[in-house]
Order: sequence, then structure tokens, then C-alpha cells
Amino acid sequence: MIALEVDFNHGDAHGRLLLADLASHEVTPFSELAASGDRILFVDGDEYVEGLLVDDPDLGWVGAVDWATQDRIRAYPSTGSGLVRTAT
Repeated sequence: MIALEVDFNHGDAHGRLLLADLASHEVTPFSELAASGDRILFVDGDEYVEGLLVDDPDLGWVGAVDWATQDRIRAYPSTGSGLVRTAT
């Protein structure tokens, strides 16, 4: 699993996280991370969400996140949806 520090308030109209223009990611090897096949966890403070890295032709690297996983982890054996809320 790969964890990337991001700003959840820095997104586009489609709910994707804008990453390429963040100074903190100036040297982040996005193409290598995307090609690795590892799960990506986008972290903002004590909040997190799962997603994928996408190279958008207009915006550069963005985090295509699944907001339904925000602050949830997958727990097995599952007793329902498989997602457990970890933050209140």
C-alpha cells in the first residue's frame, strides 16, 4: 500500500484530488507509483480515502478517489459491507 499526503480541499469538479501542482509532490514519482499496482491511500491529516492515480491530459496527476471509503478500512471476515468506520 502507498500513502500520499494530499489536501482534500484541492480538487476538481469531478471530485478528483489535484496532485501535480502541489509543491509537496514536486518530486513524487507518480508514473512509477501508478504502474506499481499497489493500493493508494490518500491522506489529509487524520482522514484518508482509497483511490487510483490518473494522469489527466489537462490537469496532470490526479487522485481518482472512492469517497465511499473515506475514513473506512476493509475488515475481514466481513459482517456486512466490509467497510468499517474508523473516525468519528
